Amino acid sequence: MADTRTLLEEIAVLDNREVTPEVVAAWNAVLGTMPLDVAQMAHRLARRDDRIRYLEPKHLVSWAREAAFKLDKEKPQQEQPRVDVVPQPYCKAHKKRLLTCDPCCHRLYKYKEIRGLDTLLDFAKKEIFA
Repeated sequence: MADTRTLLEEIAVLDNREVTPEVVAAWNAVLGTMPLDVAQMAHRLARRDDRIRYLEPKHLVSWAREAAFKLDKEKPQQEQPRVDVVPQPYCKAHKKRLLTCDPCCHRLYKYKEIRGLDTLLDFAKKEIFA
């Protein structure tokens, strides 16, 4: 309700309408879920539309999509945080990425089958990884 009152006060500056609790409640029923910044941008866009003589909530609703698009476009793009990933190791014997080297993958599989997972990483670091 406070956002709707703020918006209506901005509109009233231009067209001298009265901002009463009933008017705020009526506008809030239509615009209640619209964020204030989108409603303000829609108001600016609707004011530029020469077909609109007296601003009504339906005009802001019709301009809301364009307003949201403009606001998104104006926001500075935040750089996506970089995710540090461990690169896939290369095998010593074939100089290929480990998951693309079938002989080395097979060798790791056989080692795991015989000795288990406990010493697999140490074996891979010593014998497989470049």
